[in-house]
Amino acid sequence: MAENLFFAIKSLGLGILLVAGAALNGQQSCNNTDPGNNSGDLGCVTFSYQGQSVVYTTVRAADGNVWLLQNLGSERVAEALDDEESYGDLFQWGRWDDGHQLRNSPLISSPSDNTPEGLPGSGSFIIGSPGWWSSNGADDKWAGTGLAEVTETMGADPCRVIGLEWKLPSQADWANVVQAENIISPVKAYGGNLKLPMGGYRSSSDGGFTFVGKRGYFWSSNAATTGGKYLYIGSTVANASAGGPRGQGASVRCMKSQEQLGTADIHPRQNRIDVYPNPVKGILTLKSDSLIEHVRIINAAGQRVEASFSGTQINMNNLPSDLYIIELKLNNGESIVKKIIKN
Repeated sequence: MAENLFFAIKSLGLGILLVAGAALNGQQSCNNTDPGNNSGDLGCVTFSYQGQSVVYTTVRAADGNVWLLQNLGSERVAEALDDEESYGDLFQWGRWDDGHQLRNSPLISSPSDNTPEGLPGSGSFIIGSPGWWSSNGADDKWAGTGLAEVTETMGADPCRVIGLEWKLPSQADWANVVQAENIISPVKAYGGNLKLPMGGYRSSSDGGFTFVGKRGYFWSSNAATTGGKYLYIGSTVANASAGGPRGQGASVRCMKSQEQLGTADIHPRQNRIDVYPNPVKGILTLKSDSLIEHVRIINAAGQRVEASFSGTQINMNNLPSDLYIIELKLNNGESIVKKIIKN
């Protein structure tokens, strides 16, 4: 029987989750191998979240797809349906990893440009009326692969930080896995292959928390006339067609669909980019399997800044201490976003 052991350390000042170790199927470190083809088989994946490298367990669910075995931002795989260390972060629909999703993030009113384009530099949870992105356009998308794709109708998918093959589940994806896993209650949701915990939701009115430890709310990538679609898990029901305001904070569980998997996926992931040191004082070094063609740097205020880029290094000596978003364009067309702290 596979056992998973995670030792997590929270840096309170930066809100950074550091995974210090993992034991998975007898492995002492993650080699980014997908689960086997059998339902319940485990794997692992490493990626950058909140500015640090993290290791998450993955699982082959009964629908045949590969899923994260824990919520985005969580400290560990759930050990109970009301395990608070497994709840993870609560995202507003259409937003990405800008810090607003942290459970202790500050509150603000909606920006004047109340669409994803108005978000750069904002790490706060938006409350009040008008609500966040409350136009509720039926064609709005939460599927962008990076900040370069953000528009007034397109938000960046936070699951893309794992890799371009990862995504937020669609409403149909949730419906399929709910049926395949026989998810009909919180007990069944936690007891199945996905180990879904009941993280509750965060109010779009005042930022308060509701039904924590009792009910589950998991965003899908689909828009709705009420805001956004989510999987709702109540005491005796699981509804993949539920919807709520986009300003509501809900859990994110990422997946990689079966049709996107190939032979290469059983090997360590390609086109991985390592960025170090982080935090950085001067020279930032980039290590990539593909040629980096272009670099764009954005500060915490959402302003583009200039820094010398040559081959595999960015000279950040002349930039002030701040949190920076660095978007890297590869010669294969892939776009990867990293968060860097400049001391």
